Amino acid sequence: MNIYLIGHIAPDLDSVAAPVAYAEFLDKSKRYEDSKVIPVLSGDVNKETEFVFKEAKIDLPLNINDISIDPTDAFILVDHNEISQRHPKIPHEQVIEIIDHHKINIDFVSPIRLDVKPYGSTSTIVYEHFDTYGQKPSEGIAKLMLAAILSDTQGLKSSTTTGIDSEYAHQLAKTTETDIERFTFELFKSKSDITGMTPQDIARKDYKIFDFDGKKVFINQIETVEPDKILDMQEEIARALEEIKSIEGAGQAYCVVTDVLKVNSHIIFSTDEEKSVAEKAFTTQAQGKSADIGPRTSRKKDIAPEIERVILYTK
Repeated sequence: MNIYLIGHIAPDLDSVAAPVAYAEFLDKSKRYEDSKVIPVLSGDVNKETEFVFKEAKIDLPLNINDISIDPTDAFILVDHNEISQRHPKIPHEQVIEIIDHHKINIDFVSPIRLDVKPYGSTSTIVYEHFDTYGQKPSEGIAKLMLAAILSDTQGLKSSTTTGIDSEYAHQLAKTTETDIERFTFELFKSKSDITGMTPQDIARKDYKIFDFDGKKVFINQIETVEPDKILDMQEEIARALEEIKSIEGAGQAYCVVTDVLKVNSHIIFSTDEEKSVAEKAFTTQAQGKSADIGPRTSRKKDIAPEIERVILYTK
């Protein structure tokens, strides 16, 4: 039996690094010693992920679309749990474990192993496993986990950052002899690179589809050191969001542009309804197809919950 570890669709760094790191932990701990543990990709990786895996000297996993799944195989969901964020090739009944740091929205007939903690990164949870069980990650895996923690917490400055994230990041930085500030800036630079990307590509760069009580809402986020480059394209991105809603069957779609240096975000939308939701959710005034929403940088903690609140409870 193969056990596949996989992150969410439209994978970011944490959803690729955490499955690879967790696979190494499972091999070392021999939790599933009668099975082969294999990390796989749920889609094409972004430039930041390519940069980090090259730095860590680790090969990227295979894509799930390039493997054949047997009825006896099993899946571990990493960095996600909702069906709307799950690759369609994953059979629901073959999921045996979830390791995540997001809000729970699941329904399984049989009990599964569940490890969900309110940390800034799933890689923090993975490293906690290494630490708790006295296992030492390889140098490359340590580098992956450090990068994912720094990326997901925006250099340990996001509102989602916990003391555990900071403690483990500094431990991993010491292990890998990495300067956190310098490495964080390198991550920001690679994350900001939109060379050759169309407005459609940008509008899907790092998205999640949320189910707000049956209402599908698409929220993309771009973390960058050059926000003006993207905000200057807001009309084109707004049109791309309209196309995305049709393709994904979403009722609303947003693109959040986060300036990681100034710790500030803007939200792009396409319709008057979405404009109204954004203005109410973030107490702001829109200009054109976007609105300044201030120092809200976490989609998980600062943005999605406020949009959900307005959609479900505000008239």
